[in-house]
Parts: sequence; structure tokens; C-alpha cells
Amino acid sequence: MIWDIRNDLQELSKLSEGLAAFCKEAHIPPTAVADMTLALEEVVTNIISYGYPDGREHRIRVRLERKDNAIVITTEDDGVAFDPLAVPSPDLDAPLCERKIGGLGIHLVRQLMDTLVYHREHGKNVLVMTKVL
Repeated sequence: MIWDIRNDLQELSKLSEGLAAFCKEAHIPPTAVADMTLALEEVVTNIISYGYPDGREHRIRVRLERKDNAIVITTEDDGVAFDPLAVPSPDLDAPLCERKIGGLGIHLVRQLMDTLVYHREHGKNVLVMTKVL
């Protein structure tokens, strides 16, 4: 299943609804669906919010597929080059006043998904997230 959405937060509902329909048909456990939905929404929200400083309309491609006992979600965007895996994990033990701003969403995605792989290809960010069932 593939979606091409605009870099507009209102497009997130298409992804959530499509993911839910795909998972229902594939009999994916509800906890896995919740994890994938939250991770996908976080990643795409970050792409939309931070990836396009030019303010113009862009397209984001999201591909969802089942491979053996896993669901693979791939996002591809032509936004500013950004490797989310290069962001260090936040120090959750530090007092709130000493913590760096940002990075919690990426940390959450790392916790929700089993593997994350990033690469830059043909001027596009490609993030592959896998959830083992």
C-alpha cells in the first residue's frame, strides 16, 4: 500500500485510516497497530514541521508492506537532509531544567519500532521502520 501525501498536517488522517484498514485486514494485533500509528504520525509530523523551510508544497511518500512476520513502513521525502538515527538519545535521568529541547519524539519512535534504517537517496530522506509481530 502506498500513499503520496502533501506536506500538510491535515493529511495525517489519511495515513492513520489507511494503516488501520491495512492492519485490520491483515489481523495485526491492536497493540502493534497503536505502536505503528504513533510512530508513523510522529515521523510524518516531523517531516512536515521541520523538513520544508521553503514553505512550498511537497509530496511525502509512505509505503506499508507486510514481510513475513513484520510490517515495514517506509517514508520518503525531499525535505532538508536529516538522519533521525544520528540524534542522540535524551538523558531521561537529567533534571527537566537541564534536558535539551527536542529528541523525545525520535526516542519514542525508537522505542515503538523494532528496527529503524535511514539513508539519503537521490536527494530524498528514506526512513524504513520495521515492527515485528
